[in-house]
Amino acid sequence: MSSYNPSHIYTRLRETIPLTLPWNGGDPNVKGDPRKSVKWIDGLRGIASFLVVLTHLARAWDYDLFSPRDNEEASPRVLQWPILRIPWQGRIGVTIFAFLTGYVCALKPIKLSRAGNSAGAFSTIARSAFRRPPRLIFPATIAMVISWVMAQCGAFTVANRSDCWWCRYAAPDLEDSFYKEVIRLFKNFLSTWTTGYMAYDDHQWALLPLLKGSMLVYILLFATMYCKFRYRMMIYIGMILYFHQDNAKDTETFQLQCVYGMLLSDLSYDLTFKEFVDYHSWARKVVAAFLAIFGLLVAGYPGEHPEWSSWSNYMLWLAQYIFPPDVNIGKRYTAIGVDCIIMAIYISPSTKEFLSNRLLLWLGKQSFAVYLVHGTLLRTVLCWMLYGISGQPWEETVDADGNVVPPAWLHIRPPWVVAISIPAWIILVYICASLWTNYVDPFCARMTQKLENLMFEEDEKPQPPMPLTSIPMPTT
Repeated sequence: MSSYNPSHIYTRLRETIPLTLPWNGGDPNVKGDPRKSVKWIDGLRGIASFLVVLTHLARAWDYDLFSPRDNEEASPRVLQWPILRIPWQGRIGVTIFAFLTGYVCALKPIKLSRAGNSAGAFSTIARSAFRRPPRLIFPATIAMVISWVMAQCGAFTVANRSDCWWCRYAAPDLEDSFYKEVIRLFKNFLSTWTTGYMAYDDHQWALLPLLKGSMLVYILLFATMYCKFRYRMMIYIGMILYFHQDNAKDTETFQLQCVYGMLLSDLSYDLTFKEFVDYHSWARKVVAAFLAIFGLLVAGYPGEHPEWSSWSNYMLWLAQYIFPPDVNIGKRYTAIGVDCIIMAIYISPSTKEFLSNRLLLWLGKQSFAVYLVHGTLLRTVLCWMLYGISGQPWEETVDADGNVVPPAWLHIRPPWVVAISIPAWIILVYICASLWTNYVDPFCARMTQKLENLMFEEDEKPQPPMPLTSIPMPTT
């Protein structure tokens, strides 16, 4: 038996076990370090939320922007041209939200997994999956209750009497008793999280599929945690192709985008890909420009009457060969366009830097609050600005035969009033969103944390270090 010195064993262990792991510490300036900036994600989120607001304004008061021209014989307006039509016709904002869900939910678990901390990755997935429902449900329910209270006070009366067909469609009509309205409130809470329908603010329809999308991300992370990187990439691509051929409603908007977000989140930690992109700078710029232009053209497919223009009619013809039958072609093209645009951003450092400016970061911080409050404010405050607060006069008349004749819809005010009202209303939306972000969101976060502390097991106490005497001694 050779002589034994415990300090020798300790020294050998320190030399064998690395002090730092890849993507877990080290110099933040080193390529591939996880502390790289992901601020561009918040900037992209801010743009997406603003596009949602613009879309709903166009849907309410200029629905012809959803078509390539006002009618089959008319010349297209500038805002109906390809690319320029994207902010007004919708679809792109919610699709971006779904991508961001996949990207952000996967970021930390993949980082921990690549660092060799699988236990930490699984713990992160468990806690994130638990927090996700209350972090969506709590603020959405508060927004629903506020909208319900405003409805009881008659705040939607003007919207229901206006000449805006979409405002009339989306503004709730009251039941004939307060008791029925209370029952209706609870039914709407259930339907929001079961069917996606909510009478008091129909913009909440996207929250349920976004919640389901996040759960898909957590399940896929769990299932692929121990897969090698190249095989995880193959699984992501297989899932994307699966959802592409699935003609179920909105799979291209939510499930496909969530998996695509996971793919890019995982790819962001791959040094080989980063070095390849950085080395081929000119090729990267050409590819990014092509992807951006192609994506913008594809995402501009009209939501209504694509047959009225030659370029969109060709896309309509092509859709039968690249999409499964009985799908929403507009949403399918939007999914492809968004994916190309995001890839162009992903490989373009200058675009990421632009998306990280202070204004877009601030807009991104308010994005969820904007999504929750803008619908109610549109059908109340903005309608008051454009039609009057009282909704009067509104008197039924009787014709010569004794039939009741309903009054004409309230007409919108002159263009100069509209030109002043809409920018002022947008400012109001972001003021309310900022207050929501500063007060309501922290309250919901605290409630979620209390719920987690109540329901989760306490973390295991750290085990004492194994004494060196228990390590088997080498023999000679």
